[in-house]
Amino acid sequence: MGMSEPGLMGGSSKNAIDNAAVLMAGAADGEDAPLIALARSIVASRRKLGERFDPTLFANPGMDILLFLFAEGVNGATVTTNACCSAAGVPRTTALRWIKLLQDRGLVEGSDDATDRRVTMLGLTHHGRTTLREWLVDIISLPLARSQTLD
Repeated sequence: MGMSEPGLMGGSSKNAIDNAAVLMAGAADGEDAPLIALARSIVASRRKLGERFDPTLFANPGMDILLFLFAEGVNGATVTTNACCSAAGVPRTTALRWIKLLQDRGLVEGSDDATDRRVTMLGLTHHGRTTLREWLVDIISLPLARSQTLD
């Protein structure tokens, strides 16, 4: 992200709010690139945390699945259940329970693959994508304090 983007280099609250409004308007047009990058950065930072600490301390398969589906679900694209299970970073049975929970909550939907009925494709529901997009806009709009030097 550049220095003029929200949430970086201590930008003003007004600029962050203005930028958030632009992101929300752009998101309606399908221009989710900054939010997709943020979703991928959150996933990467969570993986880095797991390199420093026991990864089970911070396991959040539901969030990992939602972020993965947001980032990979550009223009309504769906991904396989297996890919979601891998993205969750937990045993397959645990990931499948979380997928079921997310489906029950109306955040994720599944459908049969058109070419292979044995494969289930997953994607965010409209509600799931909208809610996650709003959360990501909230995050990207936060001013981050930056130290002049990292000690």
